[in-house]
Amino acid sequence: MPPSSSSRKPGQTGVYNVKEDGLEFQHMYEESTPKDGVEYLERFEKAFEFNVLENNGNELIFELIGCDTSFANALRRILLAEVPTVAIEHVYMWNNTSIIHDEVLAHRMGLIPLDVDARLFDEMEEGDEPTDSNTLVFRLAAKCPPRGPTVAARNESEDAASFNAFSETEKSVIENADLDAAAFAAAKKKAIETPGRPFTMHVYSKDLIFVPQGDQGTRFPDGIRPVHEDILIAKLRPGQEIELEAHARKGIGKDHAKFSPVSTACYRLYTNVELLEPVYDQDAEELVHLYEPGVFELVPSNKSGHRVEAKICNPYACTMSRNYMRNPTLASAIKMTRIPNHFIFSVESVGMHKPAILVVEAIRVLQSKCEALVDLAKEQEDAFQ
Repeated sequence: MPPSSSSRKPGQTGVYNVKEDGLEFQHMYEESTPKDGVEYLERFEKAFEFNVLENNGNELIFELIGCDTSFANALRRILLAEVPTVAIEHVYMWNNTSIIHDEVLAHRMGLIPLDVDARLFDEMEEGDEPTDSNTLVFRLAAKCPPRGPTVAARNESEDAASFNAFSETEKSVIENADLDAAAFAAAKKKAIETPGRPFTMHVYSKDLIFVPQGDQGTRFPDGIRPVHEDILIAKLRPGQEIELEAHARKGIGKDHAKFSPVSTACYRLYTNVELLEPVYDQDAEELVHLYEPGVFELVPSNKSGHRVEAKICNPYACTMSRNYMRNPTLASAIKMTRIPNHFIFSVESVGMHKPAILVVEAIRVLQSKCEALVDLAKEQEDAFQ
């Protein structure tokens, strides 16, 4: 059975028919592969659509219609590896007596996402000196004081007694508490005590202190903080301490995964669901139960002798479940096809940018790549003339 003309989309060369044992591609010969690049671009310009389906905080779901897999996959790979972000690159350890090795601690620091717009900074090339236009500086000073009589008793007198236990960096933070309330709270962090064990001090990402360089204090009056303040960096026992300085710079995920701005960027083909014949009563209830939630719904039937009827309400929720094919009646009543030029895209941001911004930046990167390729082709053409 050929695909119905109503289900065809411009630029579509075929469909994947869903069978019980897999997918079967059915080619549309009257709409074959374009003969050259010009025809391909004309089809793309006429058929391409971009529609946002959901935009909830750090997750964006949208659809791409009228493009092929190469375009969708290029967009996905750029989102993963070529949209710039800012992350900690160099860590200078002044003191680390914790159980975590220096290199492991530095690696953990690098994976902390920073809430800063990478577009405001220059890229740091090899050999460049750190400046306020390409580098952010953070400091971390945490010390677990020696155990006193009890945590409660120590907390009562900590204003005077514990101040001397802080390092010089911590003291400077406390003395300038009015300039950075978050850093003050981190420096005054209390320890945690478990019955029968030495008390433990938890060092979190919120303990990082932003140190403005140059005019960064004016450019970022509210400071720069990690995206998530509750990321555990280390645990300290009595007498252990960590003191370090971290430099963050601009980079891309192709160089290191810590620069990747997304936690998820994936796509799937849109599944077109058709009811070839009505499904009533018990079969309808079974269909709703066997299919993914939300694809079908039960509505009162207006046909005599039947209570309810199954209707398609949201084909976007379909992920190609074939459980219904166990029932011969349902298998003959439903047709599923996957449209090869219709993609459902899902992007989840780490948090430093909204996913919509990341998609726009990814398209800009793709555009610059295309322009570079065109320029290279023109240079080669001129060279042979």
